[in-house]
Amino acid sequence: MIKALSVLAAGAFVSQTTEYLPVGLLNQIAEHLRIGGAKAGLLITLYAWVITLSVIPVTLLTQEIDRKKLFVFLLGLIALCNGSVMLTDNFVMLLVLRVIAALGHGVFWASIASYAISMAVAMPASRVTAIVFSGISLAIVMGVPLSTATGNYYGWQKGFGLFGLFSLIIMCLAVRWLPRAHEPGAKAGPSDLLKPAFSGLLCLLAGVTLLIITAHFMSYTYITVLLQAIPGVNADVLTILLFVFGVGGACGTLLVSRFSLRPSLLTLAGGAGIALAQALLLIKLPGPLSAGGVMFFWGCAISWVIVGLQSWVIEASKDHPEFASALYVMSFNIGIGSGAIAGGYFTGIRDNSDLFLCAILLCITGLLLAGVIAFKKAGRHHRKA
Repeated sequence: MIKALSVLAAGAFVSQTTEYLPVGLLNQIAEHLRIGGAKAGLLITLYAWVITLSVIPVTLLTQEIDRKKLFVFLLGLIALCNGSVMLTDNFVMLLVLRVIAALGHGVFWASIASYAISMAVAMPASRVTAIVFSGISLAIVMGVPLSTATGNYYGWQKGFGLFGLFSLIIMCLAVRWLPRAHEPGAKAGPSDLLKPAFSGLLCLLAGVTLLIITAHFMSYTYITVLLQAIPGVNADVLTILLFVFGVGGACGTLLVSRFSLRPSLLTLAGGAGIALAQALLLIKLPGPLSAGGVMFFWGCAISWVIVGLQSWVIEASKDHPEFASALYVMSFNIGIGSGAIAGGYFTGIRDNSDLFLCAILLCITGLLLAGVIAFKKAGRHHRKA
C-alpha cells in the first residue's frame, strides 16, 4: 500500500509540475520562439481553461476504465507530451501538446484521491489525501526550480524533457505497484453520475472552493510583484521567499498526514490562514524576515485548504467520489483563472491595498459559507444522536 501511495504522490508531482513548467521558462520560450511574453503566457492560461472545460466530460468518459490502466495511460501521456516538446520549435505545436496534456490533467486530479482512499481503507481519508497531495508541494519546492535550472543550463526544451523522463519512470513503477480498481458506481449511466452535481451540498462546496481559491490566486499570481514592494526584498531574496512558501506547503501537508482532522476544520483553518496572511501583507511588512514568516504560514494554509476541500467533496458524495472531485477540480481551476484576472485588474491600485482588501473579503465570504455548511452538518448529526 505504501508503495502504491508513493507512486500516486510521485505522479502528482510530475503532473502538477507539468502545469507549472512554463512559469520558470517563460522568458526563454518567448526569446527562442520570438514571441511576446503575453503570448507565451497562453501556455499557462490555456492549460488551466482546458482543464476547466474538460474535466467533467473526460471523467464521465473514463468512468468504466480500470483505475490502474487509467493512471498508467495518463502518466504515459505526460511523458509523451513533455518529451515531444524537445522535438518542436513551433509555438502552435507547443500549444497543441499543452492542450493534450491538460485533457489528461483534469481526470488525473479528479481520480487520484478516490483511488488512493479505495486502496487504503484502514487509513483516514484526510491522511491518505495528504500523502498523495504532497506532490503539489514538491512541485513548488523542487519541480519548478529543477526544471528552471535545467532550462537555464541546457535550454528550455530540456526542462520539459526532464519531466517527460520522470513521468516515464513513474509510469513503469505504476505498472508494477498500483492495484487494479474501478471507480465506485462506475456501472451507472452518465445521467446517474450527473445527479451529484446538482446536490445542494456539492454545489455549496464548489462555491466555497471558487471563493477561497479565487482569493488566494488574486494575490499569489502576482506575488513576485507584491513581495518586491517590501523593503530589502531583491531578486535573490524573492527566490528564497518563494522556496519558503513551498516548504510551508510541504510542512502543512505533513501535519495533515500525521493528524487526522475533519475536512471542514481543515478548510476553515486554512482559509482563515490565507486571509490572515493577506491581511499581514496589507499592513506592510518591515523586511524579508517577517515576509518569510508570512510566506511559510501562507504555504501551510493553502495546503490545508487543498486537502480539506478535496476530502470534503469526497465525503459529501461517497457514491460518486470521482465526479465530485471533477466538480472540485473545475471550480479550483475557475478560481485560478478568475483570481489571475481580478488580481491583474487590482494590481497597482492604491499601492495594492484594493487587491488585498478584495481578496480578504472573498476569502471571508468563503469561510462564512463553509462555516454554515459545517454548522448545519453538525446540527444534523446532533439531532440523529
